[in-house]
Amino acid sequence: MKLFQDIEISLRRIQSSVFPPHKHHYFELLYIIDGAGFHTINNNQYPYKKGNLFLLTPYDTHSFQVVDETACCFIDFTKGLFSKKHRMQADRAEISEFFVRMEYIFHNHQNLKGYINMNSQEEQLTNSLMMQLLNEKDRPDTYSSIITQNIVFLLLNFIARLIQENIAVELKNEGAKNIIHDITTYIQQHIYQKELLRIEDLAKHFHKTPDHLNRYFKRQTGLTLKTYITKYKLNLVETRLRYSDLTISEIADEMGFTDESHLNKVFKSAFGQTAKAYRKT
Repeated sequence: MKLFQDIEISLRRIQSSVFPPHKHHYFELLYIIDGAGFHTINNNQYPYKKGNLFLLTPYDTHSFQVVDETACCFIDFTKGLFSKKHRMQADRAEISEFFVRMEYIFHNHQNLKGYINMNSQEEQLTNSLMMQLLNEKDRPDTYSSIITQNIVFLLLNFIARLIQENIAVELKNEGAKNIIHDITTYIQQHIYQKELLRIEDLAKHFHKTPDHLNRYFKRQTGLTLKTYITKYKLNLVETRLRYSDLTISEIADEMGFTDESHLNKVFKSAFGQTAKAYRKT
């Protein structure tokens, strides 16, 4: 199964004054090609216009109030994208860069308020990519699927960077130390490379002693580095339990836990129930 077959790309025109509220299975990118109006996400109303890009998660309910007839490009990420078929290599669950980038966006999307802020150059790039996606979506040739796949991957990387920049700006406005953002970003981006997340290696990377880095991080966040890393891993485990068909044993292996029993023990201490029980409910 090709990756692009589990990404649904569509062009929709919204003419009615009100587009009823609805949700999606995983998450969706929504690009305003033309038109204007108001986009309501979880009871928060945002004005929209040509060139705006929105990110919607499965927790979001959204609707439109159209002022000028609106054309949108929707990129829907289906649940099939997170199945083993896309992530198995040599009989072992393999993390793809595509999935890792989506994970970063999914777990940091709360830093986006309404549409994704972009400068004029970034808006031009986004528009070009979206237009090319629409050109490719109905073409049957092999090159089209590869181009579609790479454009979507590029968009995800682009959005991840914008989220990262937004977080840095917010921290700066709050007077927070940017090094905390640098540390948490580094951890999230290397969460599958445990050899890079040892306290000694983190300290070396950020030019501090292990003790100083750990004390500084706890003073700023209230968590030790080890606790933060475990907490973030458990957030990723929760995402897999919800959206993937990986077994709990495979998830444990993927996330660096000793075995299924170890994962269940740590998961229960954080969520009050085992990973197996959480998946059932």
